[in-house]
Amino acid sequence: MAPQDAATAQPSTRLLVVCDNSDHATWLSPGECSAVGVSLALLTPAESGEVRARMFLPARGSWATEHIAISSSIEALNLSAFRQAIEQCEPDACLVLGDGTLSRLVWMLSDLVLLPVFGLISTHAQLVNLGRREKSRPDLFFIANGDLLPAALADERYGTTLLPTGHPGKDLRPDGPSAEEARRQLLQAIQRWTRAQITDLKPDLSIVVPAYRESQNVPLVCGRLLEAMANGSVEAEILVVDDASPDDTYGVAIAQMWRSPRIRALTKRLPRGMGFAIRHGVMQSRAPIVAITMGDGSDEVGEIPAMFRKVRDEGYALVIGSRYRRRENYEAIPRLYRFWSAVFRWTTAILIGLRLRDYTNAFRVFRKSIFEKRGFEGRGFEISPEITFKAWFATRKVAEHDVRHLKRSAGQSTFSFLRAGPGYALMLLKALICRVTGRWFVLEW
Repeated sequence: MAPQDAATAQPSTRLLVVCDNSDHATWLSPGECSAVGVSLALLTPAESGEVRARMFLPARGSWATEHIAISSSIEALNLSAFRQAIEQCEPDACLVLGDGTLSRLVWMLSDLVLLPVFGLISTHAQLVNLGRREKSRPDLFFIANGDLLPAALADERYGTTLLPTGHPGKDLRPDGPSAEEARRQLLQAIQRWTRAQITDLKPDLSIVVPAYRESQNVPLVCGRLLEAMANGSVEAEILVVDDASPDDTYGVAIAQMWRSPRIRALTKRLPRGMGFAIRHGVMQSRAPIVAITMGDGSDEVGEIPAMFRKVRDEGYALVIGSRYRRRENYEAIPRLYRFWSAVFRWTTAILIGLRLRDYTNAFRVFRKSIFEKRGFEGRGFEISPEITFKAWFATRKVAEHDVRHLKRSAGQSTFSFLRAGPGYALMLLKALICRVTGRWFVLEW
């Protein structure tokens, strides 16, 4: 190889693909695989009952005409015979596409010889029995069944080596990816594995999205959030929290998980309330910094990276998305809502001495650590001023960031100042007592 060829050569991976039947052999195109540096060898049962291997020859663009006999039958495939297959095919990993006898046997033998396994996970039994054997290179697992997505979140490998790809031999539309999209996702993951780009990175930011009856808006919000995080400047997870909605909000949120392993769909039991939903999301979050954005699409989520940097780099405990510092930012807000916001703003400035333009906007970014001592109390919309007051009294480092209030694309808001008023008044009273006594009292009425 010439020096310049060696410098530009891409890493490659040779896969030993286990096929329980002839259909499995058609799920991956050798041409598509070769395009991303993946070469294939198939391990299949022959009509005679033998287990044979056949390799694709990229130079010829075709499969080898001869099969290499590995064992006389599936039952006869043992560790010695499997080592022979490895010596013949020299794979970097084994791709298991099924759950038949041959697939399960090869998976077990691969673990014994510490050969990395790429497994297609289609059943709950496969998911709960995933191996955890230490190897020089990690195993990869591809979720091919949407029913498994909620349970997959309980595995700490989800999003790194346990990935939602879809099924390379089956269309999962309308809620999931097509077979073509699944093949692309699968090969991209293998390509990252080849380049040693699979790392267990904890997120820097957890974005909590409380959603009640927002089945029409959740896809839009998730799309905007993925776009806002697309440049990679923030390693973020997106937690969509269904607030025990009577509609299909949770089902729609689960379907969004196919779009990116960043997205995690959660649901909670009764009682309902935005505060309960936010508390549930924060409890499930993995990052030290949390962002809150509503599931109705009314927040300018493209500003989250800038708000995040103010918290991470400038030392603020809380950054509120402020709608009232510029006229063009609050034109979409109803006049009555603006009036009651102004009343709360003036009252708070007088009683608490904290002067902000927007105390109550749920759209905000804050450090989770400031609530380790006092926790959260708000059950409904009053959790927003609660976070504001507690962050202020704990650190005196609260900032605002200009954002636009956007019109929701579907549905109607459930917010009402008449219903939220008592909770707001309670948080204001607690803040006043804290200002006078220096202590935050837990009062209920």
